[in-house]
Amino acid sequence: MGINIIRDTIELAISVSAHSGVPVLFLANPGLAKSTIIGNWAARNGYHLETLIGSRFTQEEILGFQARIEDKDSGENRLELLEPYWYRGIIGHEKQNIPSLLFLDELSTVQENVQGAMLQLVFDRTIGHGKKLPASTIVVSAANYKQNIPFVFNIMAPILNRFCIVNLRYESNSAFLGEFLQDEDKRSDDVLTYGDVTVTDETKTRLREGLKAIWIAIFESFNDGEHAALDINNQMYNNIYESDTGYVYNFISGRTIYYLYRITYSFLCKGLSVNRHGPLMLNMVFGLAGLGTNSFDEMRQKSYLKKLETLWTKLYTSLGAEAAADKTPPAKLDFTGKSVSAAINEWTLYSDASIFGDNTDGALETLVRHISDTYGAESVQVEIITRRVLEDAFAMFAFTGDMQKIDYLVDNLAASPPNLPSRAAFLLTLRGILEAYLPLREAALKKAAGH
Repeated sequence: MGINIIRDTIELAISVSAHSGVPVLFLANPGLAKSTIIGNWAARNGYHLETLIGSRFTQEEILGFQARIEDKDSGENRLELLEPYWYRGIIGHEKQNIPSLLFLDELSTVQENVQGAMLQLVFDRTIGHGKKLPASTIVVSAANYKQNIPFVFNIMAPILNRFCIVNLRYESNSAFLGEFLQDEDKRSDDVLTYGDVTVTDETKTRLREGLKAIWIAIFESFNDGEHAALDINNQMYNNIYESDTGYVYNFISGRTIYYLYRITYSFLCKGLSVNRHGPLMLNMVFGLAGLGTNSFDEMRQKSYLKKLETLWTKLYTSLGAEAAADKTPPAKLDFTGKSVSAAINEWTLYSDASIFGDNTDGALETLVRHISDTYGAESVQVEIITRRVLEDAFAMFAFTGDMQKIDYLVDNLAASPPNLPSRAAFLLTLRGILEAYLPLREAALKKAAGH
């Protein structure tokens, strides 16, 4: 990503929303130049911009006024809709073949009837008397995080679930300062450009099947019998807009899963790559199914997001190469620099998602070698690791966790069909490591117990 993080996030979201038909809601702190960036995007792409700031409008000013009109011929009175000025502006530009972008700002700082009118524009795309917005009109919305709202207003979780939520935030002070201390004439440099990729029906089918496979893998990874599994029926969720984490994520529903398919398809059609656009795309992926309203504690929430990121990224990379007719073989799993626990977690997650079966089978040898390099069974290496583990509490904690993961991997491999000729040899190697470190495991357990 370049220096213009907020600009690039907003522009990508608008382009993908226009292509996919998925409504987008920008959540941000005040003063991040949302209106300016949206206006620049509209001007650069040939769109007429209409902005409705919720706190400045009444319901009638948004949806139109009812007026009693006398029929000149019959003399009878009838009710007619006086169209609001902004709607007349959109229709006027449509007649000139100029599409419009309707920006609904401050969605969270308005009374319920005004918010309802704005939401009608988003979801029904109508004003009063059922008059429709032109099909070419893009509608995007924005709201402030709850802690920055000085009034007692809100957006309820079921309403948020109808959007793709895009969190506009910085990970560092330097990134924030870098974007907003630029000269004005530099803020439009290096804007995002997209390709135009034809996605075949075969790739679309693999996308649907791939999303199904990764969700099943994620569901199973959390169904440990001790805690509630992922709540796909959404019977346990809080008001995600009350979140104190600084981010707002959506919960999983049939709608968000379908939206995730539509948005991923749009990413493919625009030729986006994980290397260049990965953080921007993940912002939208998490905004659809980040599970902010489920019954997870913080640690399980982070685990869930990491698993979703890992599997979705791998699926998208594979499909992106396929859509671009890239014959480069898929990258192998790389465990360099990762702990044994992290490497086993990654291999297991891919293995559970059936679409990555070939990749994980090929990576099993690399995984076992990585484990052997870390915990060699030779007496000299066992002695060195024993000394380090018994002298360092952190090393003891890491060692214990790694051994538990190796136990799990051995059980997993032993229970699954031996579809690799060398699987027996891998099991022999792993069991040899467990046997070599059994005395250290017992010593570490006694030390941890205070004996």
